[in-house]
Amino acid sequence: MQGDRNRVINRIRRLLETVNVKLGSVISNVVGKTGLAILRDLAAGHTDPERLASNMFGRLKCTRAQMIASLRGRFTDHFRWELKHLLEQLDFLDRQVAEYEARISQSMAGQEDLLARLCTIPTVDLITAWTLLAEIGTDMSRFPTAAHLCSWAGLCPGNNESAGKRFSGKTRKGDRYLRRTLVQNAWAASHMKKGLLKQMFFGVARRRGMPKAAVAVAHRILQIAYFVIRDGTMYREVGVEMDERKRQRTAKRLARRLEEMGYEVTVKAHARTPIAPGPLPGQTCKMCTAWGRACIHARNAVKTPPPPPST
Repeated sequence: MQGDRNRVINRIRRLLETVNVKLGSVISNVVGKTGLAILRDLAAGHTDPERLASNMFGRLKCTRAQMIASLRGRFTDHFRWELKHLLEQLDFLDRQVAEYEARISQSMAGQEDLLARLCTIPTVDLITAWTLLAEIGTDMSRFPTAAHLCSWAGLCPGNNESAGKRFSGKTRKGDRYLRRTLVQNAWAASHMKKGLLKQMFFGVARRRGMPKAAVAVAHRILQIAYFVIRDGTMYREVGVEMDERKRQRTAKRLARRLEEMGYEVTVKAHARTPIAPGPLPGQTCKMCTAWGRACIHARNAVKTPPPPPST
């Protein structure tokens, strides 16, 4: 149902482009609150860009002038008729998606704690947690190890080797619903600000390319889900420890290369100066006090004149 809904949204975006309306260039979601209000006004026959731009809600990256410029198009009766039918399809699919989600929630009754623990894994939301439970269940005794589960799901590299020569490492065909969902989560991990999964994605991508990195991260997410379901634990991010170990390995590797080039290397960590307790001179705000540094906001703050003395 969500795939059908995405196809209708793509048809709406293409229909807007045919009449030279660049709504998708100024807002990211053409069927959000602002986009839907504009589309319904267009379907009702309103074509004035000033009136259409009055439907801007929330905090948008575009300005009102940019919105008005994007809404100057060549509108026809056929365009309004087709847009009206596409919006009806979108409303119908929205109702169906809501009904399916309510039905799935009823079927998942009693698994709220497990779903909450699965959602602690980065990039895993409620839809992914539903998919994991629907495809692999809650009994992990059928899989002796996490590697067995990943192999069953088709997220392991192929083992095609003969006479010491390795051939294609293409993955086998596994559970297509589980593979598709986890690979989408892996691509989402590449857009995270920080975290172990993002480090793993770009670490593999530098050596093997981004598509293989997505499969590798999907493999790791399924491994984590296996232990969360089997052991009843929650995910704990270990990015700080991994960064520290990686920093030490990188220092040793670079020192070894310099020694091979004939240099004498001594690796010494930079000594950090302890932060003195209490506010520093010039301290004016709580944020800089927590950082243990002189305030950097005082010079940028607008100084308001003192009130006049009362007479």
